[in-house]
Amino acid sequence: MKKLVLLLAVAGLGSGCGAVVMGKPTGAGSLYSDVHFNENANGQAAVGMKQGEGCSTSILSAIATGDSSALSAAKKAGITKIATVDGSHSNILGVLGKYCVVVSGE
Repeated sequence: MKKLVLLLAVAGLGSGCGAVVMGKPTGAGSLYSDVHFNENANGQAAVGMKQGEGCSTSILSAIATGDSSALSAAKKAGITKIATVDGSHSNILGVLGKYCVVVSGE
């Protein structure tokens, strides 16, 4: 029982670190979150535009790797004019986290 209480306490503390991404609250839950949000739109979005994605992952809110920059996502898709920048964030108990940026444009 003590181990379970300790595990839940550590998970609760760790999940607080993953609740804010890039200074933005993501509505993250303490046990699980999977949210999508809009970062920026210039009003030029159209159906059929190219899309590119860049993601970063974290473990225990202590180790993070990846490239979730809008520039990297745009380059992957061959986008030279960005119309929208959207994001998503998921987190499981503060143990595994993922942050992605999705850009669309021409």
